[in-house]
Amino acid sequence: MADRFKHTRDLRRAFGLLTVVPTPVEWIPERGAQVAGWFTWVGFALGLVVWAPLVVLDEVGIDRLPSGVVAAVVLAVWAGLTRMLHWDGLADVADGWWGGATKQRRLEIMKDSSIGAFGATAIALVALLEFSALSTLVDFGWASPLLWAAAVSRMASTFGAWLGKPARSDGLGAGITGRPELWAMLAAGLGLALAILPLAYRDPVAAIVLGVVGIVLALGVPHVISLRFGGVTGDVMGASVLVTEAIVLAAAAFMAVVR
Repeated sequence: MADRFKHTRDLRRAFGLLTVVPTPVEWIPERGAQVAGWFTWVGFALGLVVWAPLVVLDEVGIDRLPSGVVAAVVLAVWAGLTRMLHWDGLADVADGWWGGATKQRRLEIMKDSSIGAFGATAIALVALLEFSALSTLVDFGWASPLLWAAAVSRMASTFGAWLGKPARSDGLGAGITGRPELWAMLAAGLGLALAILPLAYRDPVAAIVLGVVGIVLALGVPHVISLRFGGVTGDVMGASVLVTEAIVLAAAAFMAVVR
């Protein structure tokens, strides 16, 4: 008998994997690649958490917000809701990228829970880029790119799971890599569509530009990173999320200034 609720359970697994939201659903390794199809919905929800208050404040006339404080709050909220998961991945990837002479050694470094100079520097630089971009977007009263950046950056992790190969036989990378079912692909696409809709409604040209930039990055970033490690790991996926998110936000900030 077909399981009519497997897709909703996959959605709950995606939230349980990527956020602090408690989702008491048993993890089934065979469903890992299908769970990845819902990552864009997780990103959309994370974007909605910060986008909605900014829109409400703007609608009631409170549009002169201290941009630096707002940017710091957004970063803190996103980091807290995701258990710092992607930041940990970014640090591990940076340490492994520059700290090992061979792929095997890089993988060993990534498994070490301690953070080295490369990892700390990567966190500081990416956080600074995101902070600066968010501050600019708040200054210009343009919150819609936050939704898109949060969703399409999770698509980088999804593409890594669907198009990559696991770098090792154990760990998160091996647990969610695989070929997606049609429903998983539809779920991922719908999540992206929901995230870009407010941006397209207000500024269709910006939606096209940022849409293309985001998809290209989501496809390319995990591929480039995984080449250094011989495949995909959970850390590679986490780093791909943050790198994609930071560049999309920076591109949006640049468009806010020149448009």
